[in-house]
Amino acid sequence: MRIAYLLDSTELSGGVYVALLQAEALARRGHRVAVVSPGPEPRWFPLSRARFERSSFTDSSELASADVRVATFWTTVAPALAGARGPVFHLSQGYEAAFSFYATQRDRILAAYALPARKLAISSSLAARLEAAGHGPVENVGQAFDAAPFFPAPEPRAASDPPVIALIGPAAADVKGIRVAYEGLALWRARGGAFRLRRAATEPPTEEERTGDLVDEYHRAVEPERMPFLYRASDVFIAPSRAEEGFGLPAVEALACGLPCLLSDTPGHREMAGDAAWYFADGDPESLADALPVLLTAEARARARIAGPRAAAQFDPARVAARLERAFSRALADGPE
Repeated sequence: MRIAYLLDSTELSGGVYVALLQAEALARRGHRVAVVSPGPEPRWFPLSRARFERSSFTDSSELASADVRVATFWTTVAPALAGARGPVFHLSQGYEAAFSFYATQRDRILAAYALPARKLAISSSLAARLEAAGHGPVENVGQAFDAAPFFPAPEPRAASDPPVIALIGPAAADVKGIRVAYEGLALWRARGGAFRLRRAATEPPTEEERTGDLVDEYHRAVEPERMPFLYRASDVFIAPSRAEEGFGLPAVEALACGLPCLLSDTPGHREMAGDAAWYFADGDPESLADALPVLLTAEARARARIAGPRAAAQFDPARVAARLERAFSRALADGPE
C-alpha cells in the first residue's frame, strides 16, 4: 500500500510523535509510507523507513499517489479528503470539541468530525467517547509507544530528600490538568509535605509558574532522548489529565521507567495503567494531596519498578501497525463509499 500521513506541523508534541511512530511502523511492514507537511522535517524524530515530503497538501506528489490518506488532526481532514483516490482516515488522539482550550473553534471541529472520513482512535475509551458524540463508527487501533529508551535505572536509586515530583505538560491547556496538580501540591505542602517540583513542557512557563513558589525546575522542549533521564531522576510522576484527553504519553513513559505514578482516575488512565499506578479523583486537588504520600514509600517504588514497565509493554507499535494495516485493507476492499 501507498500510505500518506498529513501533518499540519512537525513541532515537538505527543500527537506528532504518535503519527510519526505509526508511519515508521507501517513502513517496517513493507508499505510505502510518506509523511506530508508544510513544516520542516522533524529532526527530533529522524525517519528511517518512512519518507518525508515538505509540501503544501494541494501540491503534494505523495498525497496524489496515495492509496490511503491519514488525517492526523481535525485541521487536516478536509485536505485529506480533497482529491483522494482511495479511503481517508481521521486519526483522533483526543476529542478536541470537548476541550475548552478549543472552545472558539468548536463549530469547525464538529464540522471536521462530520466529514466522511473513517474514524480511528488510540484507545477504547476515546473510541467510545467519539461514538457517544455521534461520530461513529470508530475503530480503536490502540496507542503506539516505543518503550526501548524508557526503562528503570539498573539499580533502584535512593529516594531524594526532599522527593522530586515530575509534572509534564503545558499549564495553558486545561485538558492537561496542571492547575489541578498545582492546587493539590500546594495543599499537601500546607499539611507539611516537602518536595521539589520538576516541570517540563513544550511551551514556556506562564507568569504564575515563573513567579510562584511551587516550581523548582522548568524544562522546555526536552529532546525525546533526554526524557527517560528526567523520569529516572525523579521520585514520583503525577498525571492530572482530565477525562477529555485521549491518551497521555508522559504517563506511559513514566510507567515504563518504573516511576511511581499518581494518575487522575479517568477511563483513559485506567485503560492505560490498570493496577500499575495509583489514582486520585479526576479534577480534585484534595484527593491528589490525600493520595500522594503513599507513593513516596519504599513499597511503592518496588512495586512500580515491576508493574510499570509491564503495563507500558502493551503499546508495541508493531501491533498498532498490524491493526492499521487491517483497517486500511478492509477499506480498500470495500471500495469508494
